[in-house]
Amino acid sequence: MLKGRLEPLDDALEDLRISGSVLLHEAYAAPWAIAIPDESRLREMLGVDSDTRVLLFHFIRHGGFDMRIDGCDAVSIEAAEVAICPGGAAHTMSRGRGATATPIEAVLRGDGPVAPSGEGADATELVCGVFLARAAPLNPMLGALPSVVKVATGDASFSPMLAGVAWMLAHELDRGALGSFASARLLEMFCAEAIRAYQRTEGAQRTGWFRGLSDPRVSEAIRRVHEAPSKDWTVEALASTVALSPSRFAARFRELTGQSVMNYVARWRANVACRLLRDTDLNLTEIAGRVGYDSLPAFSRAFKAQLGEPPAAWRTARIKPGGHAVHTVPAGF
Repeated sequence: MLKGRLEPLDDALEDLRISGSVLLHEAYAAPWAIAIPDESRLREMLGVDSDTRVLLFHFIRHGGFDMRIDGCDAVSIEAAEVAICPGGAAHTMSRGRGATATPIEAVLRGDGPVAPSGEGADATELVCGVFLARAAPLNPMLGALPSVVKVATGDASFSPMLAGVAWMLAHELDRGALGSFASARLLEMFCAEAIRAYQRTEGAQRTGWFRGLSDPRVSEAIRRVHEAPSKDWTVEALASTVALSPSRFAARFRELTGQSVMNYVARWRANVACRLLRDTDLNLTEIAGRVGYDSLPAFSRAFKAQLGEPPAAWRTARIKPGGHAVHTVPAGF
């Protein structure tokens, strides 16, 4: 079976190995307020390992709320919008005035913020959950996302796939099937399509990796690196694949992505190496060859430059005593 051409965004999404879980689905009448802890505390609550990124999301079916992160302006989230929080900062959700924020831990135990109520025009139907992204320390897409990603899910003309997935997810919510196989797959698609929709927004095109993907030649060069990290890439070799002179290509790449060509190559190779170190039994020399290094010392130096420790130490820290890589499953609520 032939494998289709994988674009950089698809590759980055696949690298994250996203899974999702809904923590809370209730309707609240104003005033109400819920306090969300930072990512490290969420990781403790869910029982996931330190290499798993926890991206909280809020999906509003009716009503709305204000999200407040310390030191930042409030963000208004309205009906049919989803907000994903890659920044991992603690924040407060609220509707109306005068309510004391209840920690989400207490809400999940059934202790607030007020008795759930779907009555009244001011009621907010709130779906809170998490997307778990596993072992992707240098994933370029994750690093390019802002602290809060907010996109509309109901505009089929802007993002038909996201609108369709949101509709199907709402159907699963209505029939109380959030633990089903279908709902788990829908949450994965919901995350991916929300990020695709964000890619098309003006904010995503201002700078960084998403802006680079909007340029056909830079995007093609990135695709080539992702497709064959073991190839002996140089600025000249990549420039030739996109029909630009090395100097013009290097300047264009840096202007759009904010980093040099060879730094991107090194970071992607290190990211692929992390996946191989954690998920396979390949030895270090084999991994070095798969990510473009002809010697173990060269691979170790390059890996340490990106991750702060050599590959052997990085792998050892992620192996359980029985000899298996750490793969924790989030605890249910």
